[in-house]
Amino acid sequence: MKKSKVYIFILIIIILILFSYKIYVPYTIQDFNAVNVKNMDLIKDNVDQKNYSFAVVGNIENSISIFDNRILEKIKKDNVDFILSTGNNLRDGDETKYRVFYRTLGKTNIPFLTAIGSREMRDDGNENFYKYFGPFYFSFQIDNSYFIFLDTTENTNLSWQQQWLQSQLERAVSYDKKFVIMNKTPVKIDNEILKDDDDFKYIESEDLRNFYQDLFSRYNVDSVFSSNIEIYHQEEIKGVDYYISGGAGGELIFDNDNSFYHYLLVNVSDSGVEVSVERLENNPSTFSKLLVNIWVALQSFFYANYINILIVLFIALTVFYILHREINKEVDYYRDFAYSNKKIKEQKLKIAMFTNNYFPVIGGVPISIQRLAKALRNRGHQVKIFAPEYKEQTEDETDIIRCNSIYYYEESGLAFPVTNIYSPQIKKDFKAGNFDLVHAHHPFWLGNKGRKLAEKFNLPLAFTYHTRLEKYSHYVPNILFMRKFFKNRLSHFLIRNFANNTDAVFAPTESTKEYLRNVGVSRFIKVMPTGIDFDHYNCPDEVINKLRKKLIGDAEQLLISVSRLSKEKNLYFLLNGIKTLKEKSNLNFKLIIIGSGSEKDNIESFIEENQLENEIELIGAVDFREMAKYYLAADLFVFASTTETQGMVLLEAMAGYNPVVAVKSSGIDDVIKNDYNGYKTEEDTDQWSSRIIDILNSNDDFEKTAQNAREMAESYSIDQMAETAEELYCRILQLKKYQ
Repeated sequence: MKKSKVYIFILIIIILILFSYKIYVPYTIQDFNAVNVKNMDLIKDNVDQKNYSFAVVGNIENSISIFDNRILEKIKKDNVDFILSTGNNLRDGDETKYRVFYRTLGKTNIPFLTAIGSREMRDDGNENFYKYFGPFYFSFQIDNSYFIFLDTTENTNLSWQQQWLQSQLERAVSYDKKFVIMNKTPVKIDNEILKDDDDFKYIESEDLRNFYQDLFSRYNVDSVFSSNIEIYHQEEIKGVDYYISGGAGGELIFDNDNSFYHYLLVNVSDSGVEVSVERLENNPSTFSKLLVNIWVALQSFFYANYINILIVLFIALTVFYILHREINKEVDYYRDFAYSNKKIKEQKLKIAMFTNNYFPVIGGVPISIQRLAKALRNRGHQVKIFAPEYKEQTEDETDIIRCNSIYYYEESGLAFPVTNIYSPQIKKDFKAGNFDLVHAHHPFWLGNKGRKLAEKFNLPLAFTYHTRLEKYSHYVPNILFMRKFFKNRLSHFLIRNFANNTDAVFAPTESTKEYLRNVGVSRFIKVMPTGIDFDHYNCPDEVINKLRKKLIGDAEQLLISVSRLSKEKNLYFLLNGIKTLKEKSNLNFKLIIIGSGSEKDNIESFIEENQLENEIELIGAVDFREMAKYYLAADLFVFASTTETQGMVLLEAMAGYNPVVAVKSSGIDDVIKNDYNGYKTEEDTDQWSSRIIDILNSNDDFEKTAQNAREMAESYSIDQMAETAEELYCRILQLKKYQ
């Protein structure tokens, strides 16, 4: 399993590298621009004004085997002064093909000028041509020679270009030699067998062909070079030589003897212009052309698209490997009985716990971890807690391994230290602990670090689902719908994916177990509520009475609620419920709210605006070891949160003989039984406040309900919690031995 993950990881890294290279490559050819403009200057500066030679090529089409390896090498041996292309240098106008052609031009120091061809226009290639080569039509001069390049792709306004052409020919009257380079020929070819193509091979309009022929004849043009047809053809019309040279690399035409690989060699001197055909082979047969065409097409395609091909190849390979792994992975959905009848050996375990938050932060998760660790130590086990490093220090750091924090993320009053999970010290401390198993308390960050260490050292891994992550989406930066995505999808995916990569899962209540099954967790799930540490409830009566007198003031009933002062805790429902309670009853009560958080100022403003100063008091944070005194001093616990995975504070309150009135939700539903230890209501302030009135107005029922609450809490001791955890630890240890 580990090897397969490594292979998949390597394949994904390769794909990412290829994508990165594909993005990066265009920036490596920044000097490849305005090629025509640059090379015209080179030709004017370096070419002999009287006697010179040049090669004419057409239909290169990114050919490596023909143009790069054969024609270009032959041209070099001819010692030409420059190369003129009549277009179709690329297979299409995609920027990748320009990068390939850039490498081709880099193989020679010969100046290169080109007209635009029909193929360069495909895939919106006109922009790339303009960027890399320059204008679509232009002219330049060498001493007594005049060169005119035309655009026959219909990308340029025809009437403008015709006017420009005529003005250029008028300027060229005084020049001895005149050459025109264009992609489509103004000559109609009657006897050729043309390949299927989107573009007509020559200028289709007879009127336009006649226009060019008359104009070129009138101004005594020496030669017109074109190439959009994959043949060699020469024809004189009205005193002008027309050359079609389309064999510099593209596929050949079957059953056409004039279709062969070649280029034109043009020598210019005082005595005139001499044009010769330079062939690569003699009279290839139809079968030979077929083989050559296939080879040229394949090689050009792969060479021009090798990055895309590699990306597709590795993506396909990754998908195939994942499918192969899934098809061949044996899954047994029945319980493993290999260890079920074996007597579990009594042993003292070394347990590593990983958590994203711990003391000095006061909260349900740190308290739950602290109680479990304490109870396990009481049973003789060793427990080390890997937790973040905070700015504040705690009194007792025994058996706590602090992980260096590199950043403190704060949002809406929530401080979250981001630990350096890549620190080698974590692995070093873990290795030194010689642990028997790992217990992760979060599905990400330090929790995930614990999972990876468990995998590396082949240790069993348990996970406790503590937190309804979707209820904390308002802490996620609201960038590109991330907040909504986290709430509706990502949070559940994190839980499912992490839980299914562990050996067993603890759920604090039956409803949270049901949730885990609903999101797709297939691992063994054990319900293990957070236990109550009854050691803190052994307080003298005089201490409790003194505290009650201080808190209750002139009121008769003391209500208590414990919660972080943040949006997800539904505190404004609680405040409105207390407001309703004041308005609809004659009860002389006071509510104390214990906790701190980002909503403190807003809550204080609400209390002041609604004249609830005599009924509600914010106590602030209280040391968790002192909380039992407050529960014992109070009469009734009220609660409004709908984000709990378990009712831990409810059970703590019940341990202090407090009946509970809360809003019905997951976690809450598991620990409150109506008319037994309290009430759970719909999220309706009238219902909620009415239940408070019912309990407080019935003295006999109140005493019975308070006693029932205590009895309920007593079944949730930390000893029972440790025993449940120990049982599951031994289970996954045995299972690991038989894997």
